[in-house]
Amino acid sequence: MSDAGRQQAVAAAWTGRRGRRSAVTAAALVVAALALTACGTDSSTGTTTSTSSRAQGPAGGGAGGGRQTFTAVDLDTDGENASGANTADVVTAVGTFLATLSDEQKDTATFDFTDNQSRQTWSNFPASNVPRKGIALSDLSEASRSAAMAVVKTMVSAEGYAQVEAIQRADDWLQANSTGGNDGFGDGNYYIAVYGTPSATEPFMVQFGGHHLARNYTYKGDTASVTPAFTGTEPKTFTVGDTTVEPMKGKADTAFAVFDSLTDDQDAKAKLSATINDILMGPGVDSGKFPTSEGLPVSELSAEQKQSVLTAIAAWVKDAAPGAATSLLSTYESGLDQTRVAYANNTSVDGESTYLRIDGPRVWIELVNTRSRSTPDVHYHGVFRDKNDDYGSSNPST
Repeated sequence: MSDAGRQQAVAAAWTGRRGRRSAVTAAALVVAALALTACGTDSSTGTTTSTSSRAQGPAGGGAGGGRQTFTAVDLDTDGENASGANTADVVTAVGTFLATLSDEQKDTATFDFTDNQSRQTWSNFPASNVPRKGIALSDLSEASRSAAMAVVKTMVSAEGYAQVEAIQRADDWLQANSTGGNDGFGDGNYYIAVYGTPSATEPFMVQFGGHHLARNYTYKGDTASVTPAFTGTEPKTFTVGDTTVEPMKGKADTAFAVFDSLTDDQDAKAKLSATINDILMGPGVDSGKFPTSEGLPVSELSAEQKQSVLTAIAAWVKDAAPGAATSLLSTYESGLDQTRVAYANNTSVDGESTYLRIDGPRVWIELVNTRSRSTPDVHYHGVFRDKNDDYGSSNPST
């Protein structure tokens, strides 16, 4: 079955404006699982205790967490964007979406490109805790919602889109099963916003996200910035019928494989002294100042281990549409020997506060097991950022 066919089957199996879901057939669930498996071939925000002072974001990932605030920083358009972007296709998809909206809805969904504070407003929390910019899927007609998701589908790869859908399905699961209340969960509580006028030549941005998901794609000509990108899931795995769904299996498996391969000496160099309870470079942390590079240099790894690190990076990069992803991955590979891998607390796949990091000249990836009030188990928070290209900007500063 084609990627499009699998995605259509997923959509048919899980429907529901405002979080309502239809009955799911066993056959559709099998197809949904196949779509999620595709993520494996591609592949927040933290509290830390250490001797250095760090800006802290909210801990936890479910409903009931603290609210976040966002302070605008200076953003230019000089970031080192990836080449090969499918900008023209995105322009067309956005135009089609906006054409389905009323004038009032357009006012809600669109912003000036220079509205930096709004561009930076993304979070790992549900939108009921941290309000998003843009228009909610639950407030759209079926035609508009379909067009909105078509924009997302155009921005990302087939694997990336399957993961978006899987994370939304996890939120549907939370709506039905959360032990901390279901307010704010469900696939209708994801928002889309457009910044600037979509153009083949002038900069513009499309933002999509909700609980455990943020996609911030900035386009300039035939180039694109695809960070910051937040990807998480709660729970890590869940079952629908006889099917086990694991939205972040590809990202988690490739990251843990890196650290599972380390020798004792390598492990000692990779372990950080700090206790880190959640990701550090999450929502609201946009100064452009990343932690001092620590951990095990990739230059000290074997060829096989280096390839493992590159595979782990690719699991995040390949969420983007293929052209931009290929360009960006080549850039990160060129800096692989200057990249470090590090972990804090432990490297157990189900460990409390397991924290993994890949830190290169440009690439920054964090994956952590964290708790919330919605389920009794740990779940994933993850972030992918580019030190020279977040929001398509070369050097954000407060």
